[in-house]
Amino acid sequence: MSDPIVAARQVVQDRFPEAVAAFLGGSTARGEGTATSDLDIVVIRPEPGEVYRETVRHAGWPVEFFVQTPASLRTMLAWDRANGVPTIASMCAHGLTLLDRDGTAGQFRALAEQTLAAGPAPVAADTLETRRYLVTDLHDDLLGAADQDELLVIAALLLDRTAELLLSTGGHWQGVGKWLPRRLRAAHPDLADQLLTGHRTLARGGSRTPFAEAVTAALAHCGGPLQAGYRRAASPELLAGPTTG
Repeated sequence: MSDPIVAARQVVQDRFPEAVAAFLGGSTARGEGTATSDLDIVVIRPEPGEVYRETVRHAGWPVEFFVQTPASLRTMLAWDRANGVPTIASMCAHGLTLLDRDGTAGQFRALAEQTLAAGPAPVAADTLETRRYLVTDLHDDLLGAADQDELLVIAALLLDRTAELLLSTGGHWQGVGKWLPRRLRAAHPDLADQLLTGHRTLARGGSRTPFAEAVTAALAHCGGPLQAGYRRAASPELLAGPTTG
């Protein structure tokens, strides 16, 4: 494949001649690309314009476009804070500038840096309780699982939910996929080591006990297990039934 930065600049020029700014994000921009890496590109076009996500191939590279306008990008940064997952913010703050026709790239890099520095929006108390409840329930399922395939599925889900809970309680950004262990290690290095080592042992056919004990320690850090006393009313949206159209 061709040089990733050259390919990224060329595909932006070819497909978006009207663009005012563009960033190359992801592992390729950090110099950490692998044989399966793609080119993650945020493209900013003038108002008004269509906002969409699209994947193409260019010069041997899979390219994923996040096409925005200035107004939509501000909204996406706000959504990053609300959801706790800084997808767009990280690409704009830490990515490589491919194009900055009028200062727009510099403006949004600064705004993305401010978003990351501010951290995610606080997680509501009832949401934290629900996350504790789900981790407690999965922990019990882990201890009682008799089928090896079920055990592996439960363990994978429990690792994800436990990490989500730990990151929620400390005002940390969430991590998805390969970013889950990275953010967990950065926020809670000792608990992360216990959880990841325990999960690895279980996944390789070893005892489930170290992982179960690590989850217990994580729950203790977040207020303890929660079962009896948990109650949630059905939402109006749920009671209204599914929409059709």
